[in-house]
Amino acid sequence: MDGNVDLDLDINLLDLDPAVKVLKMIYSFESWPNLLKLADTFFNRITQIYNNYTHNNELELKHQRPLIYYYGYSLLMLGLAHKEIENYDKARTYIKAYSDLSWFKGLDAEGLNEVAYYKYISEPNLLEVEVLSGNIQFIDRYVSFLLSNSKEVLPGLITLLKAATNFDLNIESHLALFSNRISKFEDTAADEIIINSYQETFFINMIRYKTKIQDYNTAIKYSMKLLDSAEVTNSDKIFKQAVVYFESLRSCADATQIKDFEEKIINFKERVESL
Repeated sequence: MDGNVDLDLDINLLDLDPAVKVLKMIYSFESWPNLLKLADTFFNRITQIYNNYTHNNELELKHQRPLIYYYGYSLLMLGLAHKEIENYDKARTYIKAYSDLSWFKGLDAEGLNEVAYYKYISEPNLLEVEVLSGNIQFIDRYVSFLLSNSKEVLPGLITLLKAATNFDLNIESHLALFSNRISKFEDTAADEIIINSYQETFFINMIRYKTKIQDYNTAIKYSMKLLDSAEVTNSDKIFKQAVVYFESLRSCADATQIKDFEEKIINFKERVESL
């Protein structure tokens, strides 16, 4: 999917759980304009359902999780989309909105767990926005959070790499803290589409960062990993990006790296032609 193509989809026609799956898919495609539009529509829909519930004490739709989950999720997606288009003030607004949902009526034990979950993720998400905004005084605190929360390491490293590239920072000492985790997930094939998207985004940002600090050999290594990932996911977009990155670094590559790259290109083309 081209992120610039307007998606003609009425998310209101879907039940709540399929709608969440659509939002996850749009996020994985990095289609930020569509994510903003659909998440906003979803938020308004959940708000209307909630208002009807508070007045009539009954829900209009069946769904798998408490209503507050979908309310918080719509705010989460809006915050993520604004973060990705670097609209950090609005991202902060949405993060703060789901940081405290204790006012939500009709909360049972499961609903209270959702309140606690959104409060929990709001802190690192807010730290992430601060780091991306160039407020580097938050980096050590953000790194401390990542060290204590292994599931957040991959997206967290992407944030650190983006900030380092944008604000001319050297984060080699920070990356060294995660060397074992990096080695593990960069060579592991991902089964989930969002995790795979994170891996490819990590490779791209590592290429940019390593190029910026003139560590060209490592940048070349990650451009090759990106090319391998494109073959696994059959992504033409990622394939083209990998080729562009490698070609920009070709003058720094040795003969073996160039040979490996050209062999991968041939293999990729042969596989595509055989489909």
